Amino acid sequence: MSGTRRARTLVAGIQSSLGAALALADRLEEQAAVLERGGPPAAAAVAAQGGPGRPAASNGPRDVDASLAQARMIARSGARGFAGASWAAPDWRHGPFGAEPAAAGGVRARFRPGLWQVGQVVIPPDDPGAPYSTVPLAVPLLDGRNLRIETVRARRAAAVDLVRGLLTRILAAVPAGRVRLVVYDPHELGAGLAGFAPLRAAGVASTTITTRARLEERLAELSAEVGRITVERLGGRFDSLREREDAGHGRPEPWLLLVLLGDPRLYEEGARSLSAVAAQGPACGVHVISIVQLAPLQTDPAGADDLDDVTPPDPDADDLRLDEEADSVADPLPNSVVFTAVELLADRPDWRGAQPGLWRTSLTGLLPVQLDPPPPPDLVTAVTRQVADAAAREASRPPGIAELLPGTLWESDSAAGVTVPVAQGPDGPVRLTFDDDTVHALVGGQAGAGKSTLLLDIVYGIAARYAPDQVRFHLLDFKEGLEFAQFAPGPADPFFLPHADTVGIESDREFGVAVLRAVREQMRRRAVAMRAVGARDLRGLRAADRSSAWPRVIVVVDEFQVMLTPMDEIAREGVAHLEVLARQGRAYGVHLLLASQTLSGIDALDSTAGKRGSIFGQFALRVALRTSISESRVLLSTANEAAGALAGVGEAIVNRRNGHPAGNELVRVAFPDPAVISRLRDRLATTAARSLPSVPQPRVFVGHAPAILDDNPVYRALDGRPAPAAIESAAAPIGDEPPAAIHADVSAAALSGAALSAAALSGAAQPAAAQPGGDPLALVGVPVDLAPAAVGARLAASPGRHLAVLGPLRREAVGMVQAAAASIAAQLPAGGLVAEIVAAEPTALGAAEILAERMRRAGHPVRVADVTGLRGVLAAAADETRARENAALAGTGGPAPPLRLVVVFAMDAGRAALEVRDPQSRRTGLDDLRTVTRRGPAMRVHLVGWWRGVSRMVEDLGPVNRDDIAVWAAAGVPGSDLFAMAGHRPVAGGTMPNRAVLFDRHTQSEPRTVVPFAPMVRG
Repeated sequence: MSGTRRARTLVAGIQSSLGAALALADRLEEQAAVLERGGPPAAAAVAAQGGPGRPAASNGPRDVDASLAQARMIARSGARGFAGASWAAPDWRHGPFGAEPAAAGGVRARFRPGLWQVGQVVIPPDDPGAPYSTVPLAVPLLDGRNLRIETVRARRAAAVDLVRGLLTRILAAVPAGRVRLVVYDPHELGAGLAGFAPLRAAGVASTTITTRARLEERLAELSAEVGRITVERLGGRFDSLREREDAGHGRPEPWLLLVLLGDPRLYEEGARSLSAVAAQGPACGVHVISIVQLAPLQTDPAGADDLDDVTPPDPDADDLRLDEEADSVADPLPNSVVFTAVELLADRPDWRGAQPGLWRTSLTGLLPVQLDPPPPPDLVTAVTRQVADAAAREASRPPGIAELLPGTLWESDSAAGVTVPVAQGPDGPVRLTFDDDTVHALVGGQAGAGKSTLLLDIVYGIAARYAPDQVRFHLLDFKEGLEFAQFAPGPADPFFLPHADTVGIESDREFGVAVLRAVREQMRRRAVAMRAVGARDLRGLRAADRSSAWPRVIVVVDEFQVMLTPMDEIAREGVAHLEVLARQGRAYGVHLLLASQTLSGIDALDSTAGKRGSIFGQFALRVALRTSISESRVLLSTANEAAGALAGVGEAIVNRRNGHPAGNELVRVAFPDPAVISRLRDRLATTAARSLPSVPQPRVFVGHAPAILDDNPVYRALDGRPAPAAIESAAAPIGDEPPAAIHADVSAAALSGAALSAAALSGAAQPAAAQPGGDPLALVGVPVDLAPAAVGARLAASPGRHLAVLGPLRREAVGMVQAAAASIAAQLPAGGLVAEIVAAEPTALGAAEILAERMRRAGHPVRVADVTGLRGVLAAAADETRARENAALAGTGGPAPPLRLVVVFAMDAGRAALEVRDPQSRRTGLDDLRTVTRRGPAMRVHLVGWWRGVSRMVEDLGPVNRDDIAVWAAAGVPGSDLFAMAGHRPVAGGTMPNRAVLFDRHTQSEPRTVVPFAPMVRG
């Protein structure tokens, strides 16, 4: 065989390879035409000027050398960098491995695979005494072909080394995480590629498959995956993912390598799946690398049992065709480059006597190939560890939010719905829509999976696209986090989200239910307006009535299951509101966005007439982040476990079909970069100040913060006149009001701590006119509700109008007693109050002195006593009550006497002194206490007392006199102890720190949870 023909054969093989991988067919055909002059060309290298059977003549050694040099250049140019570097090259010492291609001009470069060097093609010389020539052999794989290696038992280790070297090059060159490995190793059970074990933790490689049954399952999955990519990604428009990428549609799928380190001997169905994957897989980025161990014909009698598995000798073996089916000695694998050990070719004339250890390939015809040495083990370890680390970092690095935000604020209209991009998917930005088709959304995921990040993306994205008159938010956070705090004004940051009506941070269950109640009332008002204009939905209402903006309302509730646990009256009311909003919200433009770590075990949904299906059945849009398989079935659907396979932070399944598996979209949630969000907040604040100067601040509830009396708008509005009755009954409606009307009732400063916005007061923050002699309101705390901003006991001239503070929580009790007395003093003109404060417990003496100082500054005489003076204070109050009664009966009373207030800290601590009978009057201190509680209110004598236990108060008042105190506030008292006190009503709250339960038998139907005012500090 002449040197020209050898060179022509080599270049023809390289042309076949590069034609598939690099689209260089034109260039190679031109070179082949030069080489083939005068000789029959190989089938893959037919030149334009020649054809099969056309004679050719050699042009001499110079043409051969030039052709070989050209072949070397083509092979090396196709296998650049780690794809073709020798193992001793410096690049292998420095890396980096798995790095992204260098970006140019700020645009992220694309990685485009080429050829992968595996060995050297041996070119025999014309002169038997001359040295052999070699040309690098580089094979196509990614986006090109499959690889099949046919070997004998003695050469299996070399075949595995070939795979090990090829995988090392691929992992080093391809960006980390862009290629995945699936390995089947039935012989060594994973030891064959043990150096690649670090890739498993990063999700680059799956657990090694060792059984045929598991392999068949995986082949079925791969076959389905290839089918999905063919339909969804190629869709008849493209022949391959490479072509799709070249058309500018991105690379939506990673490359996947199925490595078979042994002949699986599959059954019919499994063999069909493998053949289908090999045939269509390369176009979809799925490739097969297979090692098949065979027995050589006529040379290995021990392998006689395997003769049925060996293809009979090919009568045309000396032909130079590059057809893998003809070159293979076993069953062919479609779309494969075939490597065959020469030991399997002993029956073929052209290979008899071939040097052992060489290989024949479908790319090089009759030219033997010598494989490169395997990579050093320490190099494999370095590559895999670095790639695993880079893949883990890449998996945890979500896309940024900057490219998802609009260039100009508030350009969108919400009449047809609200759309916001929040993630990146295979085909670009992924948008969530709240409209008439996808009315509500459900979000789930484990802690740290990115659920709060997704909620921030949604809120900020919508706020950037839609003006406050287009979308309104109610933001409730029931977990111990402060994500929603950035939407409310604070001492250090005055920014607030102009779209927010309410912001709840570590919200109480009662506050969440109150918000749902208010939204439901808002929906009722919209229904009335729609009937008035004959509209059927929000779009029709907006078209018919332009007097109001009628924005869409989005209620965002993080960890909403807290609001529904435990199963009590609060949970039942919450479920009832959720069901109505879920079922009827579509027509009125009200949307729910509920988020939770778990949807399992919410008793209120299953116990309340099975509301789970009736509520969640309305949630067509579902987003599942990383979670367990069981939670995936609950969140998406019973047949959808996709969320259980998510690994990286921010990976999510978006499903718009009520969780049906056919609707799954794998996305990466965008990360709200702090610098980007800071700029967006500045833009929102500037635009709102310029366009909407009267936009109201949101109503803020901070569950963990104390309530400060001096910061409360109701207390600050007191100026010697009783607080108006409006704050006890009015709850200002939310939403749909003209901004100017709302702003007129809003204090300019945001409320700190747990206070609610003054917008809820409906004018209560402004001093209201009161009739002379009006009844003061003893404030005790801030309600866990939308309105008013402070609540307490009205000290009227009616039976029972005293205030009892109950419970062992000292901080809460002292704060409520101080706030009640101080607020009473602030509502009466100077001298209109006479107060006596008793610290029956020694540790309460400091609190009593602070309170007395506050009341004296208001112009009222105050006397402070310790436990030794308790008996005298009560006796004097009882005597004053009798004297006022006698004066009233005699008709000799003059001007109305000042209100007399008895304030006692820890009344039960003075029980021993109160039980002693006075030797002259024959009355005990308990008798005087009962006289004051029963007859005092009518004579303007009132008591504010703290008992550290419910039973102690009942004992002091006596069983028949228990109702003589109509108002009580309990902190740290079990609900069972308050059942009788609340008129045999269940009491759910008030047992935790910084919470209390307020009940007024004359004005309330149910106990009310409040945040008690914190104790005062001196000065």
